[in-house]
Amino acid sequence: MLTETLPLASPSDTVLLLGNPAASTAELQSLHTLVSSQVTSSGSVAFEQLDRLDKIVLPTAKHTLILSGFAGPAAFPHSSETLTSLGTTLKTGATLKLREPVLSDTFTAAQQSTLPTAVRSRVPFRTTAQLLSALKLAGFVDAVVVKTSAVSESQLRRWCQGDCWGVSDDKEDEFVEGWKGGRLEVVEVVAKRPAYAVGAAVKLSFGKRKQQATATAAVVEEVKKVEPVKKKVWIISADDEDDDAGMDEELEDEEALLDEEDKKAPVIETGCGDAVTEGKKKKACKNCSCGLADELEEEEVQLAAKVESEITVVKPPKKAPVSSCGNCYLGDAFRCGSCPYLGMPAFKPGETVTLAGNLLNDDI
Repeated sequence: MLTETLPLASPSDTVLLLGNPAASTAELQSLHTLVSSQVTSSGSVAFEQLDRLDKIVLPTAKHTLILSGFAGPAAFPHSSETLTSLGTTLKTGATLKLREPVLSDTFTAAQQSTLPTAVRSRVPFRTTAQLLSALKLAGFVDAVVVKTSAVSESQLRRWCQGDCWGVSDDKEDEFVEGWKGGRLEVVEVVAKRPAYAVGAAVKLSFGKRKQQATATAAVVEEVKKVEPVKKKVWIISADDEDDDAGMDEELEDEEALLDEEDKKAPVIETGCGDAVTEGKKKKACKNCSCGLADELEEEEVQLAAKVESEITVVKPPKKAPVSSCGNCYLGDAFRCGSCPYLGMPAFKPGETVTLAGNLLNDDI
C-alpha cells in the first residue's frame, strides 16, 4: 500500500522510482503522480524496474532521492549489488528510502532449501539487523528503521504468485504455512549517502595552528617585558667584608688549575707480557704493539730449530727384492704374474738388477 499521508519527496528533488514485476500499472502511475506533485515543477521524477538494475548502468551522482518498494507489494529484497548500484547513482548527502521483507528471526534455512533456485533468489534471506549491515557495507550511513509491519496470510499468498516469488500452486499452501505466524516482516528503512565522495581530500589547518602558536609566543614575550626584575639574593665574594659592599667576585677558571702533565691522556696498562701465574711464560696481548709478540715468535722458531737439529733420523738400509719362487732370473716365461721383474731381460743369479720407473710401487 502507498503511504500518502507522509511526504515521500521534497520540492526540487531529483527522484528515481523503482518498480517491481508484481506492481500493477495503476499502482506505478499512482506513485508517479504523487511524487511528481511533491517535487513540483522544479524537480524531476525518473522510473526504473528493480529487476533490471543488474543489466543496466545507472548514471553517477544524479539523484537526490531513491524510492524502492513503495509501488505494489514490498516483496522483493535488495541484493548487495543492487544497494551498491543505488549508492553510486545518488549524490553526496542524498537519501535512499526502501521497503523490503525481512525475517523476524534466523529461521529460513530449512524452508529455503526446499525451494527452486529461481524462488530462493526472490524470497527474504536476512533479518533487519543484517539489512542495516548490508547498507553500511554498500557505503550508506545513518540507516534507521522508520516503520515495521507484519505480513498477513493474504499478502503471503499474493507474494507466492508467478509475477512475484513464483511458488507453484501445489507448494503454495505448504509455503504459506511455513512462513506465516510472524516469521516475516516488512520494514521501511531510510539511509543516506555520505556528504563526501570517494577519494575526496580536505586541506588540514596546520597554518592556523602555526599562526595561533606565533600569537601565543608574542603574548608571552610581552608579559616578560612588563614583569619586574627580581633582586639577586645570593652574591659570591672573596671576602666576607665585601658582602656588605655588594662586590661580586668571579670564580677562578678551572682550566688554569691544570698543568700540562694533567692534560695528558692517561696510559692504560694492558698487562702485555705479564704471566697469569708465577712460573708460567710470558704471553703477548691479542693486539700487541710493543714487540713482545715478535720476540716470543722468534724464540719459538729458534727452539724448534734446535729440537730439529738434535733429532737423528735412522733410515733402514734398502734390501734388494727377494724372489719367492727363485725363477725370476730365467725370464718372463718363468716369472709369476705379480713378479716385479716382468718385462726385464733374464739375468744371472746374484746379479744386481735395478728396476726402472715405479715398478716397485703399488698400482693402487
